[in-house]
Amino acid sequence: MNPTMRHLFASMLAAVALLGTACQSLAFSLMGPPASWQTSAIGYNLAADVGAPMNLSEEYRITMPTLNYGYDATFLNFFGSNGVVAVEAAMTILNNIPDVRTMSYRLTEFPLQAVGPANSTAANLQIRDLKSATLSTVLGQMGLASPERWVFSLRDRIVVGNVTNYIVIQRNFDPVNWNPTNTVNGVLYTYTVRDPVPNQLTTYSDAVESPADGRTVNPFLSVAGVDDGGGLGAGQFFTSLTRDDFGALRYLLRFNNVNTEQINIGTGGLGGSGITLIPFDSPYSFPSGTNGSNTISTNLPIDLARRPGIGKVSFRSLPIDSLLGINILPVTNRYTDYYYHPTNLYLTNQNLQRVSTLPDILFSAGDLSTGQLITGATLSRPTSARWANYAALPGNSSIGGTGTAPGPGVIPEGDGTSVAIPIIFDTLGPARINFQSGGARFLDERSARLNGVWGFFDTTTIYSVFPDGLTIQDLERQLYGP
Repeated sequence: MNPTMRHLFASMLAAVALLGTACQSLAFSLMGPPASWQTSAIGYNLAADVGAPMNLSEEYRITMPTLNYGYDATFLNFFGSNGVVAVEAAMTILNNIPDVRTMSYRLTEFPLQAVGPANSTAANLQIRDLKSATLSTVLGQMGLASPERWVFSLRDRIVVGNVTNYIVIQRNFDPVNWNPTNTVNGVLYTYTVRDPVPNQLTTYSDAVESPADGRTVNPFLSVAGVDDGGGLGAGQFFTSLTRDDFGALRYLLRFNNVNTEQINIGTGGLGGSGITLIPFDSPYSFPSGTNGSNTISTNLPIDLARRPGIGKVSFRSLPIDSLLGINILPVTNRYTDYYYHPTNLYLTNQNLQRVSTLPDILFSAGDLSTGQLITGATLSRPTSARWANYAALPGNSSIGGTGTAPGPGVIPEGDGTSVAIPIIFDTLGPARINFQSGGARFLDERSARLNGVWGFFDTTTIYSVFPDGLTIQDLERQLYGP
């Protein structure tokens, strides 16, 4: 090959490599209970956090194919039927997520951009989208962390003499090759170590991310990165999940992601949600192979085993008795559990059922403004403290079998006596914020700032404003006067 052709061929290879890199400009982050080194002093486990970013193979995931959800009286009284419509819109998006085994290799069928064109009226009136907050928060409860926040993070802050050293790591992974990456949904990020982080209630150090191109507003937010809606501005909303969100779910739920896991076996029935074998004489029992002993309905299922990812999580709405706080009727979810047999290691299955008298996810409403400066459009959700770390189980153990790793683990479903995931939306409603600082005083109505409220809207239409019955005219009078 002559020098000219060699140079041309090398240029073509470089272009192909660059194109391949551009196609892989994605990232996801995984969530779990904070490890011992993930302290608030270096930016983890802060007041509003659900969990902390996990490394590959330390993930936490849902193992039940169907989770139940419902609304209690507090939610229905504040948000009404229009609030139910908004939440159902979010749950429909989640239920439309395909089985991860059907997703393409590079996930190109899914959008990088999922933030719809903003509703200018909702933005001016500080209305935040209830549907989007629900969508992002439930994703967080499925084991997804914010890729935008964890592109870079601190592993340690070490002072030697008069020199402060910072060890910066990445907890962001490409969904195709699983390598650490500094790009989220096509946006390149860089970082600056700040010590301390300014203007925070808690003083800590952190590697603070920012888009490398200098943009101040990122239209390519991942849904998992928002979590409680705080990352979306007033008037903004999600239309779907982003490519990075789909990539995270594929990593968690793929069939080849095999972890040793323990299921919550029990007696089931009205007393709880324990998992049992489907009785042999049940019309719902399957003729397929099982653990070899379910011909007698009193046998217990195989609880501890190596299990692959379940491929897809579905969500089922349950009617709740608003007076008694329980399901109107017990609900039975039946499914096939795949596992590798503990003795011969062959892939096999057993047919299981779980009877529930309480939803796994309960949407409610309450006053969350207890001494905190918050908006009227925020929410409370459980942390990852109750998630089960199975690092010490056979097959998951760290080197030496000590089981001291932060994961892997599972996100438990409800146990029949309590709700696993209570999500509480704030009921502060329309409010004003006044303040004074030093010699500056902003204490009258004219200088007040209108706080945010919940709503449900798209680009052109505001369908609802909450509390149920509040109108756009009411908000305009509060903001601009009669």
